[in-house]
Amino acid sequence: MKEGNSYKGKVTDEELIQLVSDGALQATGDWLNSGDLSQERMKSTYEFAAVPEGHLAPQGVSAIVDSSTTETVEAYTAIICDLFLNNGKLARFLPVKDNPKSHKDAHQASMLTNYCLFKQNEGWSELQTWIKSALLWKNSIIRWDYVEDYAVDFEEYENISQDRLDELLSDDDVEIVGELQYEATVNPEGEGELTYLNVRLRRTIDKSRVKIENVAPEGFRISREATSLENASFIGIETQLTRSEIRKQWPDIADNISEDDWNGMGDGESWNSFSSEQAARKLVVGDSYQSNAVGSSYALEANREVTVTECWLKVDRDGDGIAELKHVVSVGTFILHEEDVDMVPLASLSPIDIPYEFYGLSIADMTRSSTLASTAILRGFVENTYLTNYSPKLADPNVVDFSALQNMKPKQIIPTNGNPNGAVAALPPETISTGTVPLMQHLQSIKEQATGMSKAAQGLNDSLYVSGNSESKVAAVQSASQKRIQHIARRFAETGLKRLSSGVYQCIRKNMNTVDANYQGIFTSIVPKELPRTMDCEVFIDLGENSNANKIKKLQQVGQTILPGLNTAGAGMIIKTEAPAVLATQLLEALGLDSSDFLEDYTTEEFKEKATQAVQSQTERAQKEQEILQQKQELEMALSQSNITYTDAQTKNVQDDNSKQLAVSIDKSFQEWAGLEIKSVKEGAVLPARPPYDQVIAMAREILNNQGGQ
Repeated sequence: MKEGNSYKGKVTDEELIQLVSDGALQATGDWLNSGDLSQERMKSTYEFAAVPEGHLAPQGVSAIVDSSTTETVEAYTAIICDLFLNNGKLARFLPVKDNPKSHKDAHQASMLTNYCLFKQNEGWSELQTWIKSALLWKNSIIRWDYVEDYAVDFEEYENISQDRLDELLSDDDVEIVGELQYEATVNPEGEGELTYLNVRLRRTIDKSRVKIENVAPEGFRISREATSLENASFIGIETQLTRSEIRKQWPDIADNISEDDWNGMGDGESWNSFSSEQAARKLVVGDSYQSNAVGSSYALEANREVTVTECWLKVDRDGDGIAELKHVVSVGTFILHEEDVDMVPLASLSPIDIPYEFYGLSIADMTRSSTLASTAILRGFVENTYLTNYSPKLADPNVVDFSALQNMKPKQIIPTNGNPNGAVAALPPETISTGTVPLMQHLQSIKEQATGMSKAAQGLNDSLYVSGNSESKVAAVQSASQKRIQHIARRFAETGLKRLSSGVYQCIRKNMNTVDANYQGIFTSIVPKELPRTMDCEVFIDLGENSNANKIKKLQQVGQTILPGLNTAGAGMIIKTEAPAVLATQLLEALGLDSSDFLEDYTTEEFKEKATQAVQSQTERAQKEQEILQQKQELEMALSQSNITYTDAQTKNVQDDNSKQLAVSIDKSFQEWAGLEIKSVKEGAVLPARPPYDQVIAMAREILNNQGGQ
């Protein structure tokens, strides 16, 4: 009791056990499968397997079941797994700073997480099951834990030299089993040495890792008011472990459990008997489901199973009045394990969410109405055909033998008592409605609209490829039909897959010292604790506007068009010094490569100084080139002006020469006419009038023009 404060009492072990028990009882789902969720999942199982059980049980002759659920769930699974899993790169961490060191850390964190998911675990199989379970059963849960796992390998040598033995023992994981026997020998050089006989070595191989595994839907519990894993007051997983497994994992606690306590816990037989969801899964694969020997009362004491509850809940154990997140493992009234944790190591997927609810809808839920309606119509077709071939008959028992009519054989003789005409009459089946086939087509379109898995989305619509539909039009139709698929894929990426990637990274960083990863042809040794404690994570999905392919195109456009265009326009001064390095770094990261393998750290002062000097040198060189170019242009202009002046002078000289020649010609013409006039006066002849000179020039031009035209 503190003055001024209310009493703060810490939760005792008995109270904690009661909280776990109450949380399990009040959570969704239970072992007796009385909840609606269990029944809904069983319906989806039968619909997916097209098995006529439960709500699909036949009412007449035909047991056929429509395969709409199978087709849609399988199509979604194939598309989403192709988007996420085929390249083996699920997690992509973002650098905390814009420098090569941060980019390298983010690249190593991504490689480390993907290596753990796909190499240290059967990642493709586990994640595919997780995705498919969500598509089929509303929600699916996956968990991750650090497990210490060691494999032992024995090596035996009939004889081995001391040097070779010392070399093997230099490995810390190798030790000698038993006592050493040796003998003195002489090597070919004549030197004495020891040879060990019948040596047995034990090599311990460390296979510790972060393990991922799916949680069966019937074993998962969550408080009913929860809308997510973060705000749930109780999250639990109920599994079956043998008494032997409990004693091996928690020997200190198991030693305090008496035989009466073991017997009071039950042997898990009721769980095996009443797990109808497991029975449904066994049924659809053709396997009978019965209580095995381990779960029966005839099993050996150490092999009897009990129900173990593993849960995460917030509880005040230290009495400070603040509830902390605890990880508790209990069996019966005993706490096997308890620890403080910072997060629940579970991730959930839901294809179609219901706002403010944890559980959503599955793809099977969306196709259920189509499956039931199509099944009823298909059964009507089959039964109508059956009744047509084997129509019921009306018969007079006083005339015809009933047993002979029921088991007719070829060439059979049916005994009659009297005239058989009119004693037997067939009942023809009713004609199938003409609207049945259009109804089937309408149901198909409703299914496509409800699920988004249309023929266009799958590339199965032949009418898209008829003449007149352009490639862009076909792509637009397929893109529009895939919007819902992309939306579900994006929901998976931003919820469960992102949480899984971040959780696995944090678990690796917390528990592992060094990881030697050889992944996709790249070998590296990574120290997880040297990586940043927290980093933003995004799931690697090449989808939408921010996809990797679009990012590469944008970066290429910046490098090939925008930056060169600014330099060409003389606006290079506005480009940052580190812009080319940043562009190259982001482009390499978008290509999935480690930029530090190709580029230096452009954030260091040394690099910035070198870059500044390089920019100054480039600027000075550009200025000199500009000056030389300007001088060249000025010289070319001066030369052009000189050529014009020279041409004008030549033209003037030609004109002057022509004028002189014309003056001489005119003067000579005048002299000749004067001589002719004198001679005509002496001889008394009449001289014709001298033609004007401009007339002579005109005649000359006309003659020249005529010659030029010819």
